[in-house]
Amino acid sequence: MPLTDQPRPPLTRRQILARSTGLAGVLAGAGVLSACGSGTTTAGDTSAGGTTASPVATGAQINVAVAISERALIAIYTATIGAFAQMAPSLEPLLRQHEEHLAATGVEVPDPPTQNPPSDWSAAIAALRQAELTAALERRESCLLASEPDFVRTLTFIAASEASHVAALKTIGRNQ
Repeated sequence: MPLTDQPRPPLTRRQILARSTGLAGVLAGAGVLSACGSGTTTAGDTSAGGTTASPVATGAQINVAVAISERALIAIYTATIGAFAQMAPSLEPLLRQHEEHLAATGVEVPDPPTQNPPSDWSAAIAALRQAELTAALERRESCLLASEPDFVRTLTFIAASEASHVAALKTIGRNQ
C-alpha cells in the first residue's frame, strides 16, 4: 500500500469486531497452550525439586482432585446456607448439583476443615462466586490433562455447570 498524506477512513464496526475477535482468539489460544504446559515435569526431570511426575496426570489422580474440589464446594455451600437460611431456596439447587458432581466421580474423600462464611451476605456470595470460578478453571485444566474421551466429557459438563453457577450467583447477589 503506497504511503500518502491522505488520512485513513475510520474503521467500520465490522472491521473493529473482526480485529478484536481475531485478537481474542489468539489470546485464548495462548491461554490454552499455557494451560497445557502448566507446571508439570516430564518423567525423569529432577530440576523441579526431584519430582518425576508425568506430563499427563492419570485419570485416577484427576478424579480424586475433582472429588476433593467438589467436597470443598459442598462444604462452602452448606456453611453459607447455614448462615443465611433465607437464601436456601436459591442456593440449594447449586448445592445439589455439586453433590451430583461428587457422585459422578465415584470417589469418597473426607470433608474439608470447617470454615465459616463471611458474616455479610454480599461477601458470602462473592466468596461462593470466587470458589465456583476457581473450580471451573480447575475443571478446564483437568479436561486438558485427562486422556479418556468419556472422562473428558464428564469433566467438561462439570466445568460448564460450575461456570453457570458463577452467573447464577451474580443474579442471586443482585436480587438481595
